[in-house]
Amino acid sequence: MDHSNKNVDRQKKRRSKNVVLIWLEFIPFWFLYQTIRIVPIKFAYKLIHLLSRLLLTVDFKHRNRTLDHIMHANVAANRKQALQIARQAFYSLGSLLVEIIKMDQFFKPERISIKSSPEGYDRTFGEHKGNVIGVSAHYGNWELAGSFWATLSDIPVVSIMRPFSNPLIGKYILRGREASNHQSISKDGGIRGLMRALKEGKSIALLVDQHASTREGGIETIFFGQPCRTHSSPAILHLKTGIPILPQVTRRLDENGHFEFIMGDMIEYKPTGDKEKDIQTVTQMYTTALEKIIAADPTQWMWAHRRWLNLNRKHARHYQKLSEESQLR
Repeated sequence: MDHSNKNVDRQKKRRSKNVVLIWLEFIPFWFLYQTIRIVPIKFAYKLIHLLSRLLLTVDFKHRNRTLDHIMHANVAANRKQALQIARQAFYSLGSLLVEIIKMDQFFKPERISIKSSPEGYDRTFGEHKGNVIGVSAHYGNWELAGSFWATLSDIPVVSIMRPFSNPLIGKYILRGREASNHQSISKDGGIRGLMRALKEGKSIALLVDQHASTREGGIETIFFGQPCRTHSSPAILHLKTGIPILPQVTRRLDENGHFEFIMGDMIEYKPTGDKEKDIQTVTQMYTTALEKIIAADPTQWMWAHRRWLNLNRKHARHYQKLSEESQLR
């Protein structure tokens, strides 16, 4: 067995959980799930917001990490303002859980407005609609985006599904993910499954705002002024097929089931012949596009994730030094 396979096996082992831990996590989740299913949605939101506030108070690790990331991205002027954004971000994540559990009870396409350029709307929902490569972020209600998009465009959408570390919880969460025109496939299928979907005239939807290792095809990019690695598969697919890339998120407007489907400018890039440079350029283009959307209202993004290479990572000091040196040039 080569070193790369050994590394993959070690990572899988770290992600796997023993049976006792799986059930210890699942039992309280099951009670919360059943409670949210039967109570009115307004009460469910109040309950989950209370739990989110409690979590923000007692979970020092993720609270401090969230505050560090908000300050690192320069979206808050001071720690007090960062705490306000962090509180709203925790609320947003809790609200997402409520909406996933009660998806069949509240989801109505007519409650979702669309914010887009004329070109983006025409390609996605208009007279000249066709399949696109959707890139999105863990923002607002990202679980709703695929179902809404497929329903309104009438073009099948395929998204990537990462396996849950707790399969019992994953089974319940996935119940509301797919619609009749929205299919999830395993990430193990890789780029071939996505290419097949595009050739069949389907759109694809990919979450590309989290850290991607070099093994996963991560390309170094800049996000909120700081170095990170971003999934390059959308760029590779775009350069191979010419199908445009659509940056988009689904922003929560209130707690009455109203959302805003925000689409950034369509990305269409003409290859130069330098494959590596082209992949880097396109990957940075959609990274920047998502940053612009998130920066307009940073309260609904999942800030706790270790996105940047120069903060809360093993080699953070090395990347921080490189970043400082580049700023001095």
